[in-house]
Amino acid sequence: MKPASVNMLCQNCRETYWTLIRQLGHVQLPALRSIMLKQARIGNPAHTPNKGNAPLPINTRAQDLISESEAWLAEQAGKIRAAYAAYDWRKAWYAIISNKHTILTMSTAADDYAALEHIARRNEQALTPDEAMVVIGTCPKCGHQATSTPQAETWTCPDCKWQGGVQAIKAERDNKLWQLEYTGKPVEVARYLAKMDIHCTSGQIRQWLTRGKLHATPTKHKGEYVFNLGEITAMLDCHN
Repeated sequence: MKPASVNMLCQNCRETYWTLIRQLGHVQLPALRSIMLKQARIGNPAHTPNKGNAPLPINTRAQDLISESEAWLAEQAGKIRAAYAAYDWRKAWYAIISNKHTILTMSTAADDYAALEHIARRNEQALTPDEAMVVIGTCPKCGHQATSTPQAETWTCPDCKWQGGVQAIKAERDNKLWQLEYTGKPVEVARYLAKMDIHCTSGQIRQWLTRGKLHATPTKHKGEYVFNLGEITAMLDCHN
């Protein structure tokens, strides 16, 4: 067992930890339950008009996330008082937020915080519309495409469970961009790069073309070029 001092949280971590706890019960779990029962779409908190029974099959991914979240709440509530571990998730959450000082000063607080960060991150990804996700690269272990929210700091591969830092994955992806070409108009390549969280405007790309700073090859279609993606990202680095 780790010494209690090892598990003490700094003030910033305490504030973040408490915010995650509140979001878990107030936002994430209710939203996940709606998605599990297919009463709501990802990105839309409003319920559908259907008042009948939930269609089958239920969303099993959301169900797994709910189970993991509820297990975390039960474990923490049980640390306050053993009987609380048997509470349903909402009562367990209320017990936790009613005992803020106890939760934040527990000897296991750092480990509990780390576990909740992982849970909250997975929940957030599940609750983020696909169009808001960005391609950060590929898994270095199995090659699975890596997508995450723009704010994510770590990523876990859904296939092989490898976990690593988002910035390292992006750096490896950026190195490989020199080997990739994209055929299209400036606005199309700008949209494509935006999906990888690489942001430039079609106006910038056209300007670089006009000034000869991009060595894109024109195609037979008007306004269309074959772009080297690494060259575009290098230009962005020069202008940021």
